Amino acid sequence: MADRARRVSSCDHRRVPSDAHLDDRPLAVRAVASVRPSRWRGRQVRVCRYDVLHHDGHVETDVRITVMYRRSPADFETVSRTVHHSCPEVGTGAWVDAAGRVVDGPGPLDLRGRPVRNGRRVPWPQRERRPDPRRALLWRTGLGAVAVVTGILLLVGTEGDGPLAALGALLTVCGSAALATVLRDVARVR
Repeated sequence: MADRARRVSSCDHRRVPSDAHLDDRPLAVRAVASVRPSRWRGRQVRVCRYDVLHHDGHVETDVRITVMYRRSPADFETVSRTVHHSCPEVGTGAWVDAAGRVVDGPGPLDLRGRPVRNGRRVPWPQRERRPDPRRALLWRTGLGAVAVVTGILLLVGTEGDGPLAALGALLTVCGSAALATVLRDVARVR
């Protein structure tokens, strides 16, 4: 029994993640965003590279963000989201620790002229758009009119027989409903 307990305890070190070796894992990570032309179309794309801060104070550049992956995908998602939200469109972001908190760290490094090895394309921060009600009315009017005209043409062309006539009737009803909602909403937009 004691021998079996000893065997289990000797295998426990494999199951335990690297919490026992805290110096092996980085303390914090930050994103550094830049803009460069894409390979194929030549248009501008935003690229992020990542720096990590170690416990002894040195900064390692051009690493993958997955070095901050601990055990849980939800924890990593928090870290990844915080890193990208604290990074400006172009420039150096804030340091983020393993819990997803912004922490203090050394300032930006001057690495001009050095190629980015592990850069990852990250889309631009999307601006909030408010839908334009007039534009929605124009689309609904156009699609409703096309549906009504196509439905009538299918009904007349098939003389009311077959599956195309049923499709024509459905298009006519749906197009008429879209146009009716347009008439109702015109008063609200003005």
